[in-house]
Amino acid sequence: MKNVIVIGANGRTAREAIIRLARQGDVALTLFLRRPERVADLATEDMTVIAGDAHNREALRAALAGQDIVIVALGGTDLDETTANTVRAAEDAGARRIIAVNAGGIYDELPEPFNTWDAAQVGFTRPANRRAADVVEQSSLDSTILRPVWLTDDDATDIELTRRGETYRGTETSRASLGEFIAGLVAHPESHIGENLGISRPGTDGDRPAAYR
Repeated sequence: MKNVIVIGANGRTAREAIIRLARQGDVALTLFLRRPERVADLATEDMTVIAGDAHNREALRAALAGQDIVIVALGGTDLDETTANTVRAAEDAGARRIIAVNAGGIYDELPEPFNTWDAAQVGFTRPANRRAADVVEQSSLDSTILRPVWLTDDDATDIELTRRGETYRGTETSRASLGEFIAGLVAHPESHIGENLGISRPGTDGDRPAAYR
């Protein structure tokens, strides 16, 4: 049995992952979030739900005790702080595997003119997100970083991957594909260790996401 905890369990991407992880018979799920009532529609009696704040490293350390895989599905302009807290707590608690959702654009790796458009829209988040990725990569954990771009609610799960240092492809990432990929990493935790991956939906190239054209 794999003990898996999702930090930030009420996010829409987290929910896509949780739905799929619940189908894996060898996974024991723990959901960590500030307001447990928000996942009342999602949590089953087989899941453990913990009320906690990712700004509180002691709460994280207690929640991460005995966990095998940590999924960080947090957002916000302080992602660097909450990710650092989670990484340190995971190291203290003896968890080894971490899957961290970040964002495309943190390395100016998006193709032009999309990169310039994205920077004008959400560039203020890039420094903190970059620091969050750095702390994961520099940790002692077996890590995978995922860099989606503009998220959609499409049900498509086909993906295109790029590695760090490669120019990103596409302008959109479906939450369903992100959830599916995370569930695949949990099913095969030895895969993509040490990788920092751009993840997008094929065929979405352009100067901006379709919804903004």
